Amino acid sequence: MIKKFTTLLFLFISLHSFGQSKVEWKEGTKLSLDDFQGQAPAAGASQNYYLAATLDFAYAMTNAEFMLTKNFNRNVSVYYNPAISWIQDGENTAQLLKYAQMDFDLMELYARKLRKRIYDAKGAFSNYNFYQQAQEEVHADMVKRQSEIYATTYLDDEEMEAYHRQILNEMAELNEFCKECKPAKKQKKKKAE
Repeated sequence: MIKKFTTLLFLFISLHSFGQSKVEWKEGTKLSLDDFQGQAPAAGASQNYYLAATLDFAYAMTNAEFMLTKNFNRNVSVYYNPAISWIQDGENTAQLLKYAQMDFDLMELYARKLRKRIYDAKGAFSNYNFYQQAQEEVHADMVKRQSEIYATTYLDDEEMEAYHRQILNEMAELNEFCKECKPAKKQKKKKAE
């Protein structure tokens, strides 16, 4: 009996610890070297950093809740796991941190795009899979933009800052689709008589 209890306690603590290892994107958070706790591969790897970040959409609700819900902003999350994120520490560390930050902010931009698409697509009688097409399209576009970041590994600081500013400006345009935000209701256009 004690062995079973100890095993269950250990399992609970392990799962609880794993769940806490995720760090969610928050406005103003800047990644640092401490956020990359994973072991970097041996020198010569094709990639200089790995941000174990995820854009996730999940919801669980009753039929009535689903029908009455229009705003799914809180159900779309961007987070990373420091325990498995890594960075090649060296003379380019500061620049790699800028790339990782830009990549993380880019994921939040696409989370906002997904939140907007879901908001626009959800109707009172939508099916439970109403979000699938939007999710696939937003994800494909995000992967394309991420590959642009990876393809331009050595932008000069000015170019990198301009690209990052563009991402931040796009995020600002979608400000009402932050995770905690409530989008403004669309005003119905009055018919001209």
